[in-house]
Amino acid sequence: MENNLLNLIFLSEKRKNVLLLLLEGPKDIETIKKALNASATSVQPQVKKLKEQHLVVQEKNLYKLSEIGRVVVEKMKPLVDTLAILKENTNYWTEREVNEIPPFLLRRINELGHCTIIEPQVDYMFEMIPEYVQNVRTAKELKVAISYFHPLFPSFYLEIAEKGIPISLVLHEAILKRWIEDYREQTEQYLKKENAKLFVCKDCERIPAIVVADNFMAMALFPKSTVFDRKYMICFETGARAWGKELYDYYEQRSKQIKNIDN
Repeated sequence: MENNLLNLIFLSEKRKNVLLLLLEGPKDIETIKKALNASATSVQPQVKKLKEQHLVVQEKNLYKLSEIGRVVVEKMKPLVDTLAILKENTNYWTEREVNEIPPFLLRRINELGHCTIIEPQVDYMFEMIPEYVQNVRTAKELKVAISYFHPLFPSFYLEIAEKGIPISLVLHEAILKRWIEDYREQTEQYLKKENAKLFVCKDCERIPAIVVADNFMAMALFPKSTVFDRKYMICFETGARAWGKELYDYYEQRSKQIKNIDN
């Protein structure tokens, strides 16, 4: 029986999509056809099979999930979303270290939604990624965990702080030391800003680099077998920004705030 139900749902893309569509609410056949970009002759037999298995019920001209159907689809959707995210960027996920993402968030990567990969162009390897810079500069608030050194970061984030934008940075201990040694003036100016916070984390050597703002979330995971390449996954959906904030908060809670670089 269980295998029959699994086959019913997952061996037909149309049946699966009908169930996910009806999770949003009751629909008539015309709405289902348009949403699935399919004809009535291809949709109606699939709806009939779902009705026969009591996952879908019909009230007049509307189709909706049965009570048991809603239970099934609410459990099914996170799995479908997770598979979609992994499929969209398969190479990125399989070739990267994910062990520094806490399990409670890794289990919820379905919340990221649609994401794309951005990376430095070959001719501009030592510059910052344009898509990254553009989105950061249009943000109204910013939380960043930095796990690698970039010579433009101290002045770039000072520029953001000077605009009055609330900004918090979490740095690995070795990176903070380099900032203080090589970019002392920018670091001191940053710390003087009331809207700017700086944290140091001793156990954050290979954590994902992450930036969370009101308009986007981006994350760069360390490769498993090659040098760090600054390939970021950038996401714009509300769920992704909330997920990213939880990840940033996880690292900030493991960090110590720095108010004076001489202490």
